[in-house]
Amino acid sequence: MEKQLQRRVVHLAQLTGWRVFHARPALDRRGRWLTPIQGDAGFPDLVLARKGRIVFAELKRDGKRPTAAQRRWLDTLASCAGVEVYLWTPSDWEAIVDILR
Repeated sequence: MEKQLQRRVVHLAQLTGWRVFHARPALDRRGRWLTPIQGDAGFPDLVLARKGRIVFAELKRDGKRPTAAQRRWLDTLASCAGVEVYLWTPSDWEAIVDILR
């Protein structure tokens, strides 16, 4: 469900002129899915930028909560001036459309 939401958000964002960043996981030699990073785990799923706005979005299935590491990132980013931070689920679709238009 998160992957479907991500595809829909990315598609809408690109249609409406946003620049989109998402780090995709890859299989390692042992067959495990990993997203290579350096630094603190839990970074939001999407970074969107357009016309002086920057949005960080964590995507979850309905009823699922962010991990402690994800919550720390969301809280830290939300404390930054001029940054929009969202935790989106499929049931937020109408709000997502309003935000990205």
